[in-house]
Amino acid sequence: MNFQIVDTLTAYRRLLSTPDDAARESIFSHDLIAPFQGLVDIFGGDGLASYRNWGMWPDQFTGEAGEKMAALIDTLAAHHAWERAEASLHKGVAAFAKYADRIPSDKLNTIVFGLLVGELMPGAGGYTGFGGIPGWIMTVYGEATDDNLQKVEACTVHELHHNIAGVSGFTLSNWATMTVGEYMLGEGLAESFAAELYGEDKIGPWVTGFDESQLERTRAIFRDALQVTGFNTIRSYIFGSRIAGQYGLPQYGLPDVNVPDYAGYALGYRVVQAYLKRTGKSVVDATFTPPPEILTESCFFA
Repeated sequence: MNFQIVDTLTAYRRLLSTPDDAARESIFSHDLIAPFQGLVDIFGGDGLASYRNWGMWPDQFTGEAGEKMAALIDTLAAHHAWERAEASLHKGVAAFAKYADRIPSDKLNTIVFGLLVGELMPGAGGYTGFGGIPGWIMTVYGEATDDNLQKVEACTVHELHHNIAGVSGFTLSNWATMTVGEYMLGEGLAESFAAELYGEDKIGPWVTGFDESQLERTRAIFRDALQVTGFNTIRSYIFGSRIAGQYGLPQYGLPDVNVPDYAGYALGYRVVQAYLKRTGKSVVDATFTPPPEILTESCFFA
């Protein structure tokens, strides 16, 4: 497995030093969009429009917005975020060495990776990632905090796990038929992989921010919805009612209850951790275990 590392840091330095709007758009398109053009094509539409939907656009690098971006980029660079992210990809792949023959090279030969900056919705700790489509990984920062600067690697390998699982026949491989239970496990395995490699103190706020007083109520909601399908509907369970509303996701079939923010992430992590403790397996082992087996043997919904 190979990595094509996009030199976004150099691109950002160029954007910040370019006063001309047209030149800035050209740099943005050539240096940031073009390497991910294949991903843009999957979503459809224009590259600039797609990136704007993802919270990134050329005018963020001029004026007051540019000053904010410059400070963010300088902070990330001072903490060696780009080097750390790249190193984590190689560490993550090495963890799957004994299962190399289970990861089809024709489906995941090269992964394009970029550490990006952009405008993120509040509530995610100032950083996020995308790795749901094999071959492409983004780690994105909207702000730098003492907490999230420690989690560059964990966020990146979380997304790497999605890439590997997506071509290995597990969970995130078929969006059309995926169930709430499978999506939940996909997130739980990815975050558990990050914890296994970098420590439980590096897991994200989508897990640690869950209100434990809501656990039993949320467990009951998910217990009845594990087999629910329909991409937008299952995302409403995974991300929660409030966030689903912000994204404009239709909530057809979602029960008339308040699903907590990132409930699927929080429960998925707990299910996988319960399974690992009961079986003694590693996260890498569990990645190749059928989802129904994990759900059953975890006893989380028993």
